[in-house]
Formats: sequence, C-alpha cells, structure tokens
Amino acid sequence: MINIYYQLWVDGIVNSKDYKKKSPSWKFLLFMIITICNSLNFYTIYLWLKFYGIFSYMIKIDFFPGTIFNNVVSFIVQFASPFILLNYFLIFYKDRYKKLIEKYHHKKGKLAMLYTLLSALIWLVTIILYGAFN
Repeated sequence: MINIYYQLWVDGIVNSKDYKKKSPSWKFLLFMIITICNSLNFYTIYLWLKFYGIFSYMIKIDFFPGTIFNNVVSFIVQFASPFILLNYFLIFYKDRYKKLIEKYHHKKGKLAMLYTLLSALIWLVTIILYGAFN
C-alpha cells in the first residue's frame, strides 16, 4: 500500500509543470491537491461509517463567529491535519521526494490525475447519496 502512495506522489511530482520549470511553488500546490484528496477520501469513509451507525464522532470547534468558518476549521483539524503531517514527513521532510523519484517509476501523470478525479467523484456521489437517504 505504501508503494502505491509513493508512486502517486512521484507521478504527481515528476509531471508537475512547476517542478519541470524549477518553480518553488510546485511543492505547495501539489501538497495541497493531494492533501485535499486524502482528506476527502477520509471524510467519505467517515460518512459511510456514520450512515451505517458504526461511527459518528465529529470534532466541533466553536471559537469563531459564524458556522462556516468553524466547520472549515473542524474539517481541517479532524480530516486534513493527519494527512498534512503524514504527507510532509513522508514526502517533503529533508527532501525525501528526491530519493523517491529515483526509486519509483512514474506513469506520466496518469496515476495522480486518476487519483484526483476518482477522489472528487467518489466524494461527490457519497455527498449526494448521503443527502438523499438522510
């Protein structure tokens, strides 16, 4: 499973336009895209577990005025922060991605694009189904 994770990152890194141009912004952009996809997948699993009554704990943050900002912060704390830490330490800490690029073969962007599209599609279908059945 970790090999697929590393192949996904290598595929995204090597085929990033900004990486090819040696632009410093490629790290942040790719980091955000894959972290958002990871978070949406985690949230999708949470919704299915909640739907079947297996697990329904949600962190509620109520520090700020307005519910939208509180909900965004709650989502980041519960679903995104684990992947922010994981992605940083497994890929970018001490430029580990350079070793991974040498070790893993890339698929010309197909794996990273497929992962991004499937993550968004599965999340969207889950949101629609969850809303329809609840």
